[in-house]
Amino acid sequence: MRRGLPSRLGALALISTALVVGLAATPAAALPSTGAGAAASSAASAVSTGWSPPAARGYVALGDSFTAGQGAPPYRSDDCKQSRYTSYPTVAALFSLYRLTENRACSGATVAATGAQLVGVSPDTKLVTLTVGGIDAGSNEVLGACALNPDPNAEPCKSALALSAAKLAALGPQLVGLYTTIAATLPNAKVVVMNYPRLFNPGVTPLGDLVNQSSDALNAVIAGAVAATANPRVALVDVTQEFAGHGIGARLPYISFDPANVLASANFHPNALGNAFGYARALANDRVLSR
Repeated sequence: MRRGLPSRLGALALISTALVVGLAATPAAALPSTGAGAAASSAASAVSTGWSPPAARGYVALGDSFTAGQGAPPYRSDDCKQSRYTSYPTVAALFSLYRLTENRACSGATVAATGAQLVGVSPDTKLVTLTVGGIDAGSNEVLGACALNPDPNAEPCKSALALSAAKLAALGPQLVGLYTTIAATLPNAKVVVMNYPRLFNPGVTPLGDLVNQSSDALNAVIAGAVAATANPRVALVDVTQEFAGHGIGARLPYISFDPANVLASANFHPNALGNAFGYARALANDRVLSR
């Protein structure tokens, strides 16, 4: 991954801090109008200055809870748990030539469910980003089974890890099929596959280290599947560097976790900071948003 934000994007990163803090606390009624009045005002401004903005490129987000923004409530609805203001697709689209036409990502989405999200997507779409594979790999089962005793040689953690390993072995070809289908369905789109961050800072808990190892194994399968498509329009963006040092247990975590409510739906997902400075920043660092 090519690193180092351009100065313009560095400045925009500072703006996104205000977005993270401000938009989440701003009532919908107070947000800028996007109706006919606002459009007319923008048009009048463009005429008066003789400048017109470049045409926006259609952007669609697909996949699971990490793209939906489950770790950054409030949500648009309770079913898919899409963040109303600070999912990474929303933040990324604010600072690019891409216009987010749809975020179809949904909590709990599998590879098969992500394929179904393609129905009705415009063939003129220019960018697709997605996260998927965690559910198929048994991540939830590992987290639940190993929570009380993270010893990989003790039950039920041992069985959950064995099952996850078996699912991972079958996951690669499924992901290759999905990425290939997306590229074929949207022939004008760059298909950007995002992987998963390590959820815990190293050494915080034995469970955290075990979950991080599972994330590493899943990311290796995702990277292999992207390479196996052999399609230049299908690319991997690795987010692990952006999240390094910001897992659960860090002084400034990018992962949501409420120890007073371990069943909170936002837990173990990127929070608003993780969406902005983890996922969206990774897209910027890899120059996806400037293409």
